[in-house]
Amino acid sequence: MGSGQKIIPFLLLALAGGACTARADDYSDPRFPNEYSPVKTHVRERSVGALEKREQLLLRQLAALPTPESRVSPPYQNFGYLSGRHPVSATNETMEAWVQLAFFGKWTSSVNGIALVPAYYPDFSSDGNYGFPKRFRIDVFSHAEPDRAVTVVDWTDRDFPDPGLFPVFFSFPPQDVAKVRLTVTRGTVEEDYQFFALDELMVFQKNNNVAPPAYQGLTASGSYEEPPYWKLQFLTNRKLHVGESFHTHKPTADYIQYFDREITESSLPEIWIDLGSVQELGRIEFYPAKKPDLPIPAYAFPLKYQVELKRWLKTRPIVRTGIIEADMPTRMLWTALSSNRGRFIRIILHELPEYNGRPVFAMGEIRVLGNNAGEVKNYALGKTIFTVNFPQENPADTGLLVDGFSNGREIVLERPHIQQLAERKIIEQDLALTRHKLVIARANRKSSFWILGISSAIVLVFSLVLWILYQRVTRERALLNLRQQIAADLHDDISANLGTISMITRRLQQDSSPSLIKEKLLEIGHIAQESFISVKEIIWHMDSNVVHLCEMLERIEKTAITILSDCRVECRFPKPQGIPIPARTRRNIMLLVKEALYNCAKYAEAGHMLIQAEIKESVLVLTMKDDGVGFEAAGDVIAKSDSGRGLANMERRAKLLGAELDVQSKPDEGTRVTLKMPLNRE
Repeated sequence: MGSGQKIIPFLLLALAGGACTARADDYSDPRFPNEYSPVKTHVRERSVGALEKREQLLLRQLAALPTPESRVSPPYQNFGYLSGRHPVSATNETMEAWVQLAFFGKWTSSVNGIALVPAYYPDFSSDGNYGFPKRFRIDVFSHAEPDRAVTVVDWTDRDFPDPGLFPVFFSFPPQDVAKVRLTVTRGTVEEDYQFFALDELMVFQKNNNVAPPAYQGLTASGSYEEPPYWKLQFLTNRKLHVGESFHTHKPTADYIQYFDREITESSLPEIWIDLGSVQELGRIEFYPAKKPDLPIPAYAFPLKYQVELKRWLKTRPIVRTGIIEADMPTRMLWTALSSNRGRFIRIILHELPEYNGRPVFAMGEIRVLGNNAGEVKNYALGKTIFTVNFPQENPADTGLLVDGFSNGREIVLERPHIQQLAERKIIEQDLALTRHKLVIARANRKSSFWILGISSAIVLVFSLVLWILYQRVTRERALLNLRQQIAADLHDDISANLGTISMITRRLQQDSSPSLIKEKLLEIGHIAQESFISVKEIIWHMDSNVVHLCEMLERIEKTAITILSDCRVECRFPKPQGIPIPARTRRNIMLLVKEALYNCAKYAEAGHMLIQAEIKESVLVLTMKDDGVGFEAAGDVIAKSDSGRGLANMERRAKLLGAELDVQSKPDEGTRVTLKMPLNRE
């Protein structure tokens, strides 16, 4: 390879079969720096949301690129060029398979790109290419040094990744080129031989393919000739299976003109294009029209036509073709003008198709290409068109023939079109990889959901079992506490009362004076009444699951009336309150209240008892006030309490409740007992 030369492969392809996607530098020549940074093919996102966003981004990028038409057979079934057969044992050193293209004149300056379009053979390659070379190199030769090869592409040391049906584009620094040679050192193996095939060899000068569309200058080491399928000339005939150079869609119509009469030799319709000045012209291109409401690939394309090139209107034609027959072409047709200089293009329509009994002519676009300072230019774009022997009424807009659009798509230069198809290959493979990762990510997320669901169910069941066990233990503990409480109540109240009655009866046995008997019988009555009330309290606590404040206050009123049978009881309670009172709380409150009531019944000699309840800021204020004899110190009451009850017992209950107890009394002024207890405390 010549010194200082670099290659920059434009297309970065996937590994064979598209099973995975490689990095950009995997497709560049390892001996030269990779100066082109295409779309990254690695998808590093792992979350479903990130992959979905990347998928949408790639779809938007694809929508802006041209779409290949690889499933449509080329015009006239031109598959391209097919090399001769070579032994399967041939290697880089022994295989002689090459194609050479020679240039003449000014077309050879500043060549900076070469594209290889894979062959499409419908019978053998429904999804992929047919015979794309495995290993190859591309050399260029200049006019100054016709015998010195400058290698611009070298893939002879490893297999080139399978491009599928997409073009392969290589760009390199501008070269003055006299010849281009493609040398294949390993082809596609079939049985006991190997070969290679290509649809098109394209050589770009700036944005234009300048490969001569003729036999002139095109040679090969061998060629399998089977027209109209395989022929050496088809390698540069510009009939591509990937479609013509179209770009984005635009709502523009094609030119359609209906005729009211038959076409005769004396009144053949003509189309004239005035290029404005004399230009050097290479060829004229015809793009078939398409009618949206008819599934016809080339609507009303002329069946027979003739092309003339004139320098002036009244001079003889410089170029005059014979009558060209076209049978509903699916793609662009072109006619060579052989680099002649002219200004006026005359198109004579010899035969038109008929629809519904009327002749009709339709065309998507007419382009007249020529050389302008080394670059191909469409001189017909936007130029003046006039017609002869066309209908005068309801004429179609002739400007549609030279507006740059066909079938609602813009006709672009060949190089950007081929490069965009190459880029599409990269993005499609990236999209396939992204969707593959998306399937895995969604499956993982679904599995995670299942695992999370199963784990949650296990945790829920385990928690439910623990809750059931906890409830069982709680109930058993509550029953144990209830039994202990009942035992304590029976011991504290009933047993103590029975013991007191037993002591009284023994004393009466020793001293049976009438006054003592009367006193002791009265005391036994009080003790029996207290025991009766205690038994009822125990039963009430056992039978009551949830007791509200109003129910507890009613119970206090009934208990007070029962205990203070010789005293008038007055109760002032608030309106019914739906405040639940826990069992332990109400038990301690009732025991404290009973203690105060018993003390009043035994010692106060009161005639009136006022029991008042108030709720102030979630605090229950319970007041019991009598008009009895009162006392001076708590010790007096304790001393008089034979059963061990008294103020100390009441203070202990208040501490258990977390409440404040205030006892105020003076001799002959009665006693006031005030309990302040928060209702939000268990």
